[in-house]
Amino acid sequence: MAVVDGEGRSKCLLVDKIIGKAEVVIKSLGDGLKNIKGVSAGAILGDGNIGLILDPEGLFELSEERSTIPM
Repeated sequence: MAVVDGEGRSKCLLVDKIIGKAEVVIKSLGDGLKNIKGVSAGAILGDGNIGLILDPEGLFELSEERSTIPM
């Protein structure tokens, strides 16, 4: 679990693995992917894998939208 802070509140995310801290170059996702709520950018990691840069505010909005969907 990872705790994410934003807008004066905290939420927990269930993650598979935390790989640690790294300095990365943040890249735009481009026109086709730039409107994904909860994701703000991408990065190429040192091992060549792609990482996503999360947007806590967008994640909070998504969690609130999903919690208000009627069953």
